[in-house]
Amino acid sequence: MTELVKEQVFLDQYVGSEEVQIMLEGDLIVPDVKPDMALLLQTEERVIIDRTEAGMDRVNYVGRLNISVLFVAKEAGKNVHAIQLSRDIDDFINLDGVNKDMWIRAKAEIVNIDYRVVNDRKVNYRAVVSISVMAERSDAHEMVVHINDVPDNQLLKTNLSVNRTVEHRVDRFQVKDHIVLPSSKPNLREILQSTASITNRDIRISSGRINLSGELLLTTLYRGDTEDSLLEFLESELAFNGPVDIAGATDDMLADVSLQVLDQHMTIRPDDDGEDRILEVEISVGVEAKVYSTETISILEDAYSINQQLNFAKTLVRYPQMICLNRNQAPVKEVVAIPDTSPEMLQIFRVKGQVHLDEVRVIEDKIVVEGAINTDILYVAESDTEPLASYRTIIPYRQVIEAKGAAPGMMVVVDASIDHTSFSMLTPRETEVRLSITFNTQVVNHKETSIIGDVEITEIDPATLATQASMTVYIVQPGDNLWRIAKRYNTPLDELMSVNDIDHANKITAGQKLLMLKKGM
Repeated sequence: MTELVKEQVFLDQYVGSEEVQIMLEGDLIVPDVKPDMALLLQTEERVIIDRTEAGMDRVNYVGRLNISVLFVAKEAGKNVHAIQLSRDIDDFINLDGVNKDMWIRAKAEIVNIDYRVVNDRKVNYRAVVSISVMAERSDAHEMVVHINDVPDNQLLKTNLSVNRTVEHRVDRFQVKDHIVLPSSKPNLREILQSTASITNRDIRISSGRINLSGELLLTTLYRGDTEDSLLEFLESELAFNGPVDIAGATDDMLADVSLQVLDQHMTIRPDDDGEDRILEVEISVGVEAKVYSTETISILEDAYSINQQLNFAKTLVRYPQMICLNRNQAPVKEVVAIPDTSPEMLQIFRVKGQVHLDEVRVIEDKIVVEGAINTDILYVAESDTEPLASYRTIIPYRQVIEAKGAAPGMMVVVDASIDHTSFSMLTPRETEVRLSITFNTQVVNHKETSIIGDVEITEIDPATLATQASMTVYIVQPGDNLWRIAKRYNTPLDELMSVNDIDHANKITAGQKLLMLKKGM
């Protein structure tokens, strides 16, 4: 009795993706303990997705819109103050085919945000936020990989190179440290604004874990304790290094890892002399890691048996093939001119930027990315009435990313972030801004193939075989394959090659005559 050998294989499946825009509107109120607002100086905003949950044909997401506003007070001395707001987000996106057992990836981005000063105690904000989700699952397929008692040269097998998700992990880790003020800086009175960004990250896979390392670039604006201290700027780098446990990970696998600053807390602490010169820092970093293995699967594509009819139950399946997973950096340099409607610059405190992707196109072996960087310059102004000022502008960029094997029609995911920012003030109205953008690029080709799930084997009626000619001359046609010819005439491949003096199965040409001898009975 002929025996089927079956194996179970797991294939990742792209379920779908969806993107929506939501409107968030509200007010920031100046607390009673702070003075009235004379001038809105600078704003900073971030949108964070804390968690997602897949349901039946929908994905729920929970997150926050964090806003920090700096303003110049009406009080004497025109001191700078800050107000913060955290707006909860709890909503859902409809996505057909999704259920609770699937992997969900979510991304949020502020498309646009406008501020309007209502009065000296209230600022209205109106934000347009883009939320995108993508769902994937792993499907188990049982397939026939071998048929015992059928000679190997009558089994046509092929190899598939597939990428399989070993684990999709969402986690977080804490970075705790302290910063001592340089001697040139005044003591800390009040922390106004602090921003942490991840730079110089390094991802390495080892047995059972991913090792993460990098630096947190922390920029802090604070009020000093001296009378002439309008605003102080402090930049610090905090190193981090630690593992994320991934069951089944090995050093030959691929890892797609995204890191995001979720929360940060800073506390002023006195030094040994009792002076407020130490900042206690605690930063929470979110990790989303997906580890892939690259596997070669041998599948049975076709088969035939002398005197037996093989009827196949085939299923069409899709499977992902990773084409590219890389990380690269690109410099962007622009001279920014401050218009006459803004005061001239005496000293620049800081330049910050937020990168946006407007278009991602795939061409042969390349990914073309275009977008803009929302850039904000905070500076000391050459003005008695407006000692501090900020100027916002947009810097466009275009980057061509090398991605060998990429082609139109493939799925591409690009995440962009700013790694480093520097500047040089050229004139009171011009400054050269230099930014380094990091692109994390993933290109996946979703392919299709048929797998054999079962085989029905029946004996060929001897009467049918008797009607076939005992000898046939076949003329090879363009595109013919010797194995296919042997199957068509129900003859062993090795005998067909021997009768026709063929040394190699691939060495046949169109127009060549082959002698076919009937086999069986």
